Amino acid sequence: MVGTNFKGVYFTVQKVLPLLADGAAIVINASWTLHRGLAGASVYAATKAAVHNLSRTLAVELAPRGIRVNSVSPGYIGTPMFDANVSPEAAAAVVADVPAGRIGTSEDVAGVVAFLASAEAAYVNGQDVVVDGGLVAAAPGRLG
Repeated sequence: MVGTNFKGVYFTVQKVLPLLADGAAIVINASWTLHRGLAGASVYAATKAAVHNLSRTLAVELAPRGIRVNSVSPGYIGTPMFDANVSPEAAAAVVADVPAGRIGTSEDVAGVVAFLASAEAAYVNGQDVVVDGGLVAAAPGRLG
């Protein structure tokens, strides 16, 4: 997990940097778990916290080139992987913890990534944007 979630990101950014124009933007995928604990996911959460810290550090290191680096932290997102690994009962329990009342979509995340990569986010650097329907803000199991 460390190899995929952290080293994979680190080495990808390292390889792509010579190809990026000055003023480019990098958006790294983190996770809501860096903001709130999830039992049984300590290594996963630690790797996602590491990639967010990497984005903050790179934001400072790449500032002389005008390259902005941010991360996005999705909550539960309905993907083929989510659907294949989460039972309908578990998905219903997840929805019960999300103030928005639903699982997120890839389009929910894509819109935020597009914003962070755009000129409209020219003054956003070293930040993490949580896209979770309010999951991190809500106390677990306390919505109803």
